[in-house]
Amino acid sequence: MGLSVKIPGSCGELVQGMIDDIPFLVTCPISMYTKASITKYFSYLPYKARLARNKTLDYLGTKSYAKFCLTTELLTGKGMASSSADIASICQLTALSCKRILSQDEISKIATSIEPTDGIFCKGIVRYNHLNGQALEHLGLAPKIKILMFDCGGKVDTLSFNRRKNLKRLYQENENTIKEALDYLRLGFKEKNNRYIGKACVMSAYANQKILYKKQLEDIMIISEDYQAIGVNVAHSGTVIGVLFDDNCEESLIEECKQKILSECFDLHYLNLVKMISGGIIIERE
Repeated sequence: MGLSVKIPGSCGELVQGMIDDIPFLVTCPISMYTKASITKYFSYLPYKARLARNKTLDYLGTKSYAKFCLTTELLTGKGMASSSADIASICQLTALSCKRILSQDEISKIATSIEPTDGIFCKGIVRYNHLNGQALEHLGLAPKIKILMFDCGGKVDTLSFNRRKNLKRLYQENENTIKEALDYLRLGFKEKNNRYIGKACVMSAYANQKILYKKQLEDIMIISEDYQAIGVNVAHSGTVIGVLFDDNCEESLIEECKQKILSECFDLHYLNLVKMISGGIIIERE
């Protein structure tokens, strides 16, 4: 019987910052995935995934001789939670190969011992402490939103970014804005109003410009307003920018917006049109 674990990637975050000295991000899972599978052939895993396998076996106090492979639709160094999805999927698959299953909290503990982690494996949409793995708040299931994804170029190393000496001070300077953004986000989920969610994303994206500047962001925001977009979000420690639309927005209008952005903004690459989905772990048995 074949066994695999799928975990969604992300289009950056809805909101990210620090409140009362507690850092957090709000997950933005999307319909693109990493899949870890048991294979009959030679196992090759990237370094962080191998580390996740070894740490999971140490945690369980057991051994496994299963061979694993990883396939992914996610780009690295862009803010798509590629490493987090790799690590979390391998953690759970390792446990399954030993006839065990890990809880969300157990995966968080192992993952954050390797690097700062995105909580895309948590159910629904969550506010998540990416440094210690604590799920701080469950906001609800994913709203019905489509996202045009762009890449503004380059790569960002998660570990180096979170070791910046001025990061805490910059987060503290943004704290009032992030509190307000989080209030709008909560209201959006409570009232099922995507406009509030979009507004929260815009506030957080603007605030993050002093931390990781994206030269195309303001132009994208201005253009997208003419095409019924509800907001723009970013990878706060990556290079991805997302333009958010209600799910019922006509695809022809979204396509026009995409073409306008690409014609007006330089050094920008189109990635995909995706749906925001609820996070979580998908176990497949074939």
